[in-house]
Amino acid sequence: MPTVADVEIIAKTLGSILAGKPQRHGALTIIPTLAPMQAEPEWLTLAEAGHRVRITAVDEEGSVPELRVANLGDLPLLLLDGEQLVGAKQNRTLNMTALVAAQSKVTIPVSCVEQGRRGYRARHSAPSGFSLYAALRAKKRAWVMGDAPSLARPVASAPQQSVRIARHQTFSV
Repeated sequence: MPTVADVEIIAKTLGSILAGKPQRHGALTIIPTLAPMQAEPEWLTLAEAGHRVRITAVDEEGSVPELRVANLGDLPLLLLDGEQLVGAKQNRTLNMTALVAAQSKVTIPVSCVEQGRRGYRARHSAPSGFSLYAALRAKKRAWVMGDAPSLARPVASAPQQSVRIARHQTFSV
């Protein structure tokens, strides 16, 4: 059976890891492990892609739980769960992390985070620059996957309510 030392790429990576400065808080000490980046990532984020990505409704009626993503670029596009999109008929948040191949189109699942509006503000959705924080992503995931109690998740309003609460908690002064 091969050992870690027998797999060259793993042995090389492990050999380059350095111990960072220990961080202490009370009785807890964490020592960061640092590795030099071997190469730049071979993808773009939604914010980096700019005009090389087009996000539209799946059809003219504007299917709420899905959007069409066209990656017009030469690199894959990394879409992150919880990224918020603005525009089109409603503002939405991504329900999953996906890597969209270069020069391809896919349909992605989303949740509406805006109540009431059903008219186009723009034909395309665009990144808002905001993402849901981890606890709210977990609540959204439970709602989307049907893990939340049925009485606690009325159709289409649970993500909207949670985002409204999150905005109040995050942006109140």
